[in-house]
Amino acid sequence: MGSPVEKKITPKAYVYGSIFTLSNRLQLLGDRRYKDLSLKQAFVLWNISLYDDYFLNLKDIAQIVGTSSQNVKKIINILEKKGFAKVGKDETDRRILRVALTSKGKEYYLERGKEEEQYIEELFTDFDDETLMGLYQGLYKLMEKTTQEQGEK
Repeated sequence: MGSPVEKKITPKAYVYGSIFTLSNRLQLLGDRRYKDLSLKQAFVLWNISLYDDYFLNLKDIAQIVGTSSQNVKKIINILEKKGFAKVGKDETDRRILRVALTSKGKEYYLERGKEEEQYIEELFTDFDDETLMGLYQGLYKLMEKTTQEQGEK
């Protein structure tokens, strides 16, 4: 038997609302798993780790993680104070700030990486390949659409 709410909302509205709920739940669970960083801070750190030192600037990171440059700057400041990241000025344009991980940040990423892979495997344990690919394709389309809309403003 379905929930009374299911009768009042469309599948699209359910998906839309569930993304917010899921985001909140994943953040709460992630914040519990980390001792030194919040999930948002760890997410920024992971994304920086995918690139060479000082390759990314604040705007790049903001686009990758889907938030504003101001929010990224706050997170980078925290990562810098905790010794996980360092900020340097661009060699050709001194107004641009570029970011790199410190050795502490790189070590943290490597240590946590295996635990995260295990967590992700456990999270998707009950998903068969078809369900996982359907979710992947749907989320990919939503990401493309929201990226396009964000660029239009």
